[in-house]
Amino acid sequence: MAKDPDTSVDIHVFDHDADGRVSYGIAYPAESLTGTGTIGGEQVSCIAAAWMFTFKTAYPPAAKDRADARALAAEFGFALPDSHR
Repeated sequence: MAKDPDTSVDIHVFDHDADGRVSYGIAYPAESLTGTGTIGGEQVSCIAAAWMFTFKTAYPPAAKDRADARALAAEFGFALPDSHR
């Protein structure tokens, strides 16, 4: 089955210690894990949009990263760097 980029979801598993720090999984800053979104009508926890934009524009982009950054900029009004146009 072909992967549809408009409907794919990147899932990461996390565990937090008593102080709220990530103790298992990618060590994202705790404050970045404050977003919410909707998948199939269900609310889900996610990386906050501003943080995701920061992460996506912090390194030389692949085509998918450019597309993700453009979509985030369009939806949330972020200024798109020239490298991601």
